[in-house]
Amino acid sequence: MKFIAVLLMLFLPFNAFTQIIPSETAEDSPGSTDPRVGSYYSVFPLAAYTSDLGFLGGGFIQRINYGVHVLPFLSYTKADFTISTNGTIITRMDYERIRTFGTSVRSRVEFIGRRERQGRYYGIGNNTGFNAELFNNDFYFYENREIFLRYQGRYQIGTIGDHGMIDLMGGGTLWYVNSNPLEEPTLFAEETPRGFDEKWVNKLELGIVLDNRNSEFSPSRGIRYQGDFSVSTPLIGSDFYFSGVSGEFRHFLPLFSGLTIAHYLRLEKLFGDAPFWAQSIIGNEKGLRGYHLNRFRGNGSVLNMLELRSWLFTLFDDRIRLGSQVFWDSGRVFSELDDNRLFKDWKHTFGVGGVISIISPDFFVRGDIGISEESYRIYFGAGYVF
Repeated sequence: MKFIAVLLMLFLPFNAFTQIIPSETAEDSPGSTDPRVGSYYSVFPLAAYTSDLGFLGGGFIQRINYGVHVLPFLSYTKADFTISTNGTIITRMDYERIRTFGTSVRSRVEFIGRRERQGRYYGIGNNTGFNAELFNNDFYFYENREIFLRYQGRYQIGTIGDHGMIDLMGGGTLWYVNSNPLEEPTLFAEETPRGFDEKWVNKLELGIVLDNRNSEFSPSRGIRYQGDFSVSTPLIGSDFYFSGVSGEFRHFLPLFSGLTIAHYLRLEKLFGDAPFWAQSIIGNEKGLRGYHLNRFRGNGSVLNMLELRSWLFTLFDDRIRLGSQVFWDSGRVFSELDDNRLFKDWKHTFGVGGVISIISPDFFVRGDIGISEESYRIYFGAGYVF
């Protein structure tokens, strides 16, 4: 069966453990009413099979240190590792700390290491063709290795309401990619897109964040807006000169019976000659779920995601929670090869999913099934997509 993923190990009690360790830190927030203190550890091993990757194994590890009533947490660490029988190896790690070296700067460090024998390239533009027979003959594949390291710092400059904040954001990215065609005839070899072989993209970033959500892990009300400007230039060691502006807008509205409407809108525009792997890309687990991996890419994009979420029931005093979501994703990319009218040729996908949380309310595993006009895809990961 084509393009189907089958989970062999689900999120069961014997597959995960959570340990609570009291914290002795005095870095508390006066007036906080959050009862959680100490450190929560969650471990989740994973085994699965997909027709794209073959058998894969790995797992997630998460640690949240709440300190003494620090909102939303004192520090947060998440790491995952995946290896598959087709040669794909992915390692990710996120570390975030509210107070960096005792200052009021909130820092986040993100690392991704990836090796893919079947990276996906379908061409540039919103209406690139797709042929299932060519896909099965590896026509859209290429070999990819990359290392991604990003730092982001935030400093509060204002407030929204009683608990919201306005943060000034700044940071930088180091991104190394080595992409090469496979031996057999491929679209990647035919087009040799800008940025193939060994290249660097180093970027500087400046932006602003407005956030008054009631939770950073499972929000049911509030907003989070982010706007930023980035630039890549040889002055900081990059092989390319380009810049970009983007905006992200998240809305969360509670309804009756524990239902939540979650909405996400992202707009992005690049200026200059970005390599194909740094272009605006949609069609993956982060948007347009149901299309093949990295299906559309261009020098700009618009992505709209709408979800209806609900926690269905809980057990053992909320130690175990089960939830579900239905979603509708839509959007498109823009390029010199397209009719770039904003509301022309949007792509749409629909789907359903579920979530399960054990012990820690801020760690849960999500599974989604997305359906597009070309295929359907099954996704699996930690936390909501947005």
